[in-house]
Amino acid sequence: MFANYNYDNFPIVKVDLSGTILSNDDFTNFTQQWLELYNKKEYFEFIFDTKKCGLVNPKYCLYTALFIKSIKKQKIQYLKNSKIYVYNKYIYKLLQIIFYIEKPVAPVEILLYNKDEYISTKKISN
Repeated sequence: MFANYNYDNFPIVKVDLSGTILSNDDFTNFTQQWLELYNKKEYFEFIFDTKKCGLVNPKYCLYTALFIKSIKKQKIQYLKNSKIYVYNKYIYKLLQIIFYIEKPVAPVEILLYNKDEYISTKKISN
């Protein structure tokens, strides 16, 4: 499974992104769990860890941007903010594409690392 959601520290939800998206079903699973959080009608925060993320087909940038656009239509935005830990420049570029196409639902911090060494933080507002 590409996205593993951990709810142990709710309202902080940790999402480990591992491997790559093998099919549209993997992507649907990722977005469906996100929607289920909205259905709870409780505020939450995301922490995405991309350390084990492989090469993802760039078409999923567009799919993610469209998903974010659809989430914005919700009457209440339960997502308060997100942190995304990024360990390679390819994933960082994909995130830049996503947020160029569509601004995030809530403020995002992208923390860029080279291996385990912190490099920089980029903040993106909604």
